[in-house]
Amino acid sequence: MNMMLLNGTWELAADPAPCRYSEPPAAYPLTMTLPGTTARQRIGRENPARETGYLTERYPFAGQIWLRKTVKIAPEVLALPKHLLHFERTRITQVWINGRFAGSENSLCTPHEYDVSGLLAPETEIAVCVRNTGYPVPGGHMTSPDTQTNWIGITGALYLASFSAESLSDLRLFPDAANRTLTVRGVLHGMGTAQAGAVLSAVQDGAAEPVRYGAQTVTLRADENGAFSLRLALPETVPLWREYDPALTALTLTLENGESARAEFGLRDFRACGDHFALNGVPVLLRGKHDGMVFPLEGAAPTDSAAWLERFGLLRDWGINHIRFHTCCPPDAAFAAADRLGIYLEPELPFWGTVDAPGGEKYDEAAQEYLIREGLRICRAFGNHPSFVMFSLGNELWGSPERLGEIITVLRRADPRPLYTQGSNNFQHMPLQIPEEDFWTGVRTGKGRLLRGSYATCDAPIGRVQTHAPSADWDYEEYLRPAAQTEAAADGETEIEIQYGTGVKRVRAKKKAAFVPDIPAVTHEIGQYAVYPDFSEIPHYTGVLAARNFEIFRERLEQAGMGHQAADFFRCSGQLARDCYQAELEAAMRSPHLAGFQILDLQDFPGQGTALVGMLNALCENKGLIAPERWRAFCGDLVPLARFDSFVLQSGGEFICKPALRISRPSVPAQPYVLTLHCGARCIGKAEGEIPETTPGYLPLPQVRFALPDGLTGHAVLRFALPESGLVNTWELTVLPPAAPLRLPEGAAVAHSRDEAEALLRSGKRVLLLETPQESIPGFYCTDFWCYPMFRSISESMGKAVPVGTMGLCIDRTHPAARALFSSDYTTPQWYQPVTHADCAVLDGRDDCRIIVQMIDNFERNHRLALVYEEETAAGRLLVCTVRFDEKPDDPAMAALLQGLADSLA
Repeated sequence: MNMMLLNGTWELAADPAPCRYSEPPAAYPLTMTLPGTTARQRIGRENPARETGYLTERYPFAGQIWLRKTVKIAPEVLALPKHLLHFERTRITQVWINGRFAGSENSLCTPHEYDVSGLLAPETEIAVCVRNTGYPVPGGHMTSPDTQTNWIGITGALYLASFSAESLSDLRLFPDAANRTLTVRGVLHGMGTAQAGAVLSAVQDGAAEPVRYGAQTVTLRADENGAFSLRLALPETVPLWREYDPALTALTLTLENGESARAEFGLRDFRACGDHFALNGVPVLLRGKHDGMVFPLEGAAPTDSAAWLERFGLLRDWGINHIRFHTCCPPDAAFAAADRLGIYLEPELPFWGTVDAPGGEKYDEAAQEYLIREGLRICRAFGNHPSFVMFSLGNELWGSPERLGEIITVLRRADPRPLYTQGSNNFQHMPLQIPEEDFWTGVRTGKGRLLRGSYATCDAPIGRVQTHAPSADWDYEEYLRPAAQTEAAADGETEIEIQYGTGVKRVRAKKKAAFVPDIPAVTHEIGQYAVYPDFSEIPHYTGVLAARNFEIFRERLEQAGMGHQAADFFRCSGQLARDCYQAELEAAMRSPHLAGFQILDLQDFPGQGTALVGMLNALCENKGLIAPERWRAFCGDLVPLARFDSFVLQSGGEFICKPALRISRPSVPAQPYVLTLHCGARCIGKAEGEIPETTPGYLPLPQVRFALPDGLTGHAVLRFALPESGLVNTWELTVLPPAAPLRLPEGAAVAHSRDEAEALLRSGKRVLLLETPQESIPGFYCTDFWCYPMFRSISESMGKAVPVGTMGLCIDRTHPAARALFSSDYTTPQWYQPVTHADCAVLDGRDDCRIIVQMIDNFERNHRLALVYEEETAAGRLLVCTVRFDEKPDDPAMAALLQGLADSLA
């Protein structure tokens, strides 16, 4: 094979929508460097817009671009009979060679290849039209401004490949690790039968040289289309591809004329085994994240392995071993990087919609044919990669389960290597498992049977993290392996209104009360805990996308008179979000029958209203809220867990905890463990034990009881350590005194109305006013789900209650009320009851108020909200609290807060 790279300068004619040309234009007044995009090269008009729902593209372009390049082809190359033009990563393309039309391609995910044999000349003009409008399907996150933008250009390898009459191509490798065989499929050109030399070589990270195995001669027998298949026995010494030792093996086939083809594979079996996954027979827990290929500086996914090695290496540091690509497929470089790092990838067809059966109301034959073809192209292009272990038909699909099963059957018949699923969170409120899928991904197994801790209010009921006091004693086992028989499915259909993308729609769905998956279950898009914007990020967006949404949010906050609090709002909301993620992930870890989870997300999602839900920002920079090693303590391959029912303890009581381990490593040696409970500098208790040598799974350990002395109060830390493994997980607790009657300092009084408070102030009293404010937002402990603007709009469209939309507390921890709760400056579990039994007073424009306990509002609404504040009145200074203490008089946190408020009047 001869390869001519076509990188470099091309002539360019811009043809914006609605587009003037249907054939190559006469003039090309501009130039463009390929690989590249117009946005990266600032081609076109600069965009003055300031988007709020996503980052703003500085140089967007919609329509067509025409590219032209003239190349000289050597006579010996021109004499070769077969020539292919290859564009690795692009949009819809059309090609003309020396003025003759050579065809069109429309894959969004895989390379475009054109057979240009017979069209070349010694001096050949190549004209390419690239279009980013009129896609066969909407394209999901392959084309979305919410993620990598609807860029236009060619971003990957582009070259002209020329072949001898007798040659090889399209090697597809199907390893069988259990039987140590390799089935090879490919195309033999120019011959029906041929002898070929087969050479294997294996490469492992850290090895100086690849290990080469003895060559053997094989016979290739092709059918009428040139397709051949053969099976090779693999030497026992060919290494397996494992998560922790991802060895790659290359096969090179060489014909007698010297023409050769090479492809890499990993010797591995990734299987669905009952309710879990297994790699080479070893159980695997998927610790996954959602990925929309967000690269704000580039505006498009990179096509070089170095960038993906850096990205995946970062994710490895955070305990991630699995990535689901939401309605998109990464380029070959991503698979190659994952191959080297032992990461499990799940690309997804670029579709978010309805897949109906023929004859159905929403049946779209052309769209479905395109999606099937795209799925086949993805398997053919990337199926050799051992990291390509799973494949999804799309995101939150509706329509016909039978049709989805038929599509899986078509794809599996062509390529049985990946495991298939009907889609991610299909049929939402009425989920079901179809016979053809290998694993199931969703958020519930029926009405109220929730598999994640947070939801939007329009999808109520909402989740455990949002509705219950913080606890470490819950899991999903009842919904995965219920003790009681689930309800039978009801007959018939119903019509329901659902959240659909960023909008709503009405759909027909089969009635089904609940189901229990009997294949591996993966929880979908868990987390989504919002963090207030960090405005210090704005200057970091120096590339294709600008953070003008952040600029607008900052201006809104300044107009509301709270601009000086921006950094506090970011830090306090972020620390609450971090703690919510720990609760969410540990619940998944405590669920032995859960096969994996997919977080949304470790990094911010920059679109769909601006969803700042990550511990990393959209640029994958650490926000400074948690270190990766601390995150790995609850999202790693060996997680120390502790089951206990409350983070708020009472002095004189007892703390009971059930330690356990969630093990994802192939094996863990026997070793000691230590649990300690400290309150301040005082050690309340210590428990030691030994874990046995163990394999993947959930390992309960003996229950631990610690007595809490009378009179002991303060901030406490539970610490579970595996010293020999260097692992520690911790939980922040609070020890409070039992609830006691309120003791008012001399000269202090409690009022329950403004008139009463004014009278007491005039009489010389220092007054605590317990008030239900006239204008308020309900108290809500958990930070906002996803982002308020998007789900406010969806809820209003559905006629449902809008989300509360707040983002946790910002607390003056020096105030006696905060000190009484041993409070941090952000929301911690002892605030759950006070916040839940409170209304947040809206104090917009109130310069006469000093807020002590402030609720952070979202970046759209920007209310100045308070649970505890002081205000100046004509009669004197008044302390106001909006907590309804009478609703929980025996709760120790409520009692401590009330006493702290009273003590502040002394």
